[in-house]
Amino acid sequence: MRTPPTKPAAQERRQALLQGVKRLADAFDPDPQHSAQVTALSLSLFDRLSGLHGYRGRPRLLLEIAAVLHDIGWSRTRNSGHHKHSRDMILEGNLPGLTERERTLCALVARYHNKAMPDKKRHRAFAELSRQDRELVSWLAAILRVADGLDCNHAGAAGGIREIVADEKQLIISLTEPDRCAAETRRARQKSDLLERTTKRKVIFR
Repeated sequence: MRTPPTKPAAQERRQALLQGVKRLADAFDPDPQHSAQVTALSLSLFDRLSGLHGYRGRPRLLLEIAAVLHDIGWSRTRNSGHHKHSRDMILEGNLPGLTERERTLCALVARYHNKAMPDKKRHRAFAELSRQDRELVSWLAAILRVADGLDCNHAGAAGGIREIVADEKQLIISLTEPDRCAAETRRARQKSDLLERTTKRKVIFR
């Protein structure tokens, strides 16, 4: 029987993985400050929504990786479709420490940060996932879409997430700098479509 890894060994592997992610981002991300802000917003949203999604640990790390790398596809295009290039580059990249399943999940979360939402009838890679993994991708991509919308101008204007209040019908997201980010709030509202579908709640920004 395999001996479970010690905490220091697991931490070392996590750090090696994040170093690989950083190398990939450093090589191809056109705006690392934007990606850092989107990553911070994504993780804040993830933590504050934990009572709804119930994930922790590894899924949070997969969201972090997808957020850091969500825009690397711009290095391959000057027009549309960068989200698909980001997916492909994550699948191709040197990221030791990810299983093939986890690499696919990260790639799909990055792919769905923009444009189309996950659809098992139209997207074969998504359809081939287990039901549990489709739910995970939908949750993580929903969070990443909102976080990306909140920094649509790449200026950090939205600040951070002050709090999230959920009831049976609404999800109210309060921002730390609501008076400085009208454009970002509008874009985040547009990109909250998947979060509304996933949570079955109307998303409101304040």
